[in-house]
Amino acid sequence: MSQHKPAPDLYAPYAVYDKAVYFSNIHPVEWRAQLQSSTGGRLFHIKYYGELYRWEVKQEPRHIEHHVKHYGKHFNGLITNTDEAPELIYAIDIHTGEEILLFDGCRQGHDNYFCNEWTPEQRNNRTAAYNYTDAAGNSVFEIVLHAFFNIDYEDEPDTFLNEEGELRLITGEKTDLAHLQRNGFDAFAIDAYTQQGEFVSIHSAELA
Repeated sequence: MSQHKPAPDLYAPYAVYDKAVYFSNIHPVEWRAQLQSSTGGRLFHIKYYGELYRWEVKQEPRHIEHHVKHYGKHFNGLITNTDEAPELIYAIDIHTGEEILLFDGCRQGHDNYFCNEWTPEQRNNRTAAYNYTDAAGNSVFEIVLHAFFNIDYEDEPDTFLNEEGELRLITGEKTDLAHLQRNGFDAFAIDAYTQQGEFVSIHSAELA
């Protein structure tokens, strides 16, 4: 299936594109893929470090309809940061136990490349101790990942160069334009689908 964007490096080994129902209305700046483990598994548990962010929805038909459309009938909150550190989210193959990193709020995306500075404790002292379930009690899901690239790195390369004319991340790590174009996304989202095909949004982050 044709994709508008190449896969970010972290997800390339686990990205598949063959289930058509997951690939309608892809935005021109979006990369999207279904997750598949290294053994071909497509059913996962989700474990995470973070908190579930929920909000009150007005109990009027149009507000309820909008919320269900964008977040799912069994929405149970978006996985987000704690007061101490950013979120950390893994998918666990239900058959093999293989762990796949889905999102690290300390390390991924534009702001973590150029703006955010985290302490070693914030980076390393995060235990993904919670298991995600939706509001109906489902804990096994197919996973669809979305990354959005609204920053034209190729059109403004000088913006990201240091005084020596090098592309370096805030950590000091040297990089290049092609890496930024694959990995410097400015928004990211994770959608989960039950074995009955019901959708629920579990993570959404603005990263620029």
